[in-house]
Amino acid sequence: MRRSAVEVTYTDAIVRDAVRTFVWRRGVAGQKGLWAAEAVLIALLIWLPLRGEQGWLLGVVSVIALLPPCLIIAMWVAHHRNTVGKFRRMPSRRADFTFLDDGLVVASELGSTKIPWAGVTEIWERPAYWMIFTAPNQFMTLPVETVSADDRDFLRSKVPVVAAQKI
Repeated sequence: MRRSAVEVTYTDAIVRDAVRTFVWRRGVAGQKGLWAAEAVLIALLIWLPLRGEQGWLLGVVSVIALLPPCLIIAMWVAHHRNTVGKFRRMPSRRADFTFLDDGLVVASELGSTKIPWAGVTEIWERPAYWMIFTAPNQFMTLPVETVSADDRDFLRSKVPVVAAQKI
């Protein structure tokens, strides 16, 4: 049974960038249809007053046009509070990752968990860290500075890897 453990250290920059990357990829870049509809709504907001409309239709379109940006802000606030909040509660800013044949064990002062490989849905690779997803909107951050190339290859072999876009 493979068993490889590594201690990682989190930084404020890594944690904040993980939130920014998540919001950008899931909320902005991953929602092309939503943003196309937003562009149509903005065009409608410009066109309606030019046509002389100042009634309830303009108000409804205005409210609907505000929803996508508000959703992005809500997504950022929720993930920032969760991710940065956990980081700030960690006295040592360190965690231990153990890579096993049947899963991944993560332990810190805040607690520990074992995640089977079937529970890991994807990994986004960033230069200083990886984002390991267990659900579409649930991830953990793995700083990779102390993770060996063998352990990185092992992780890649267990789950699909999606390269993160440079932002």
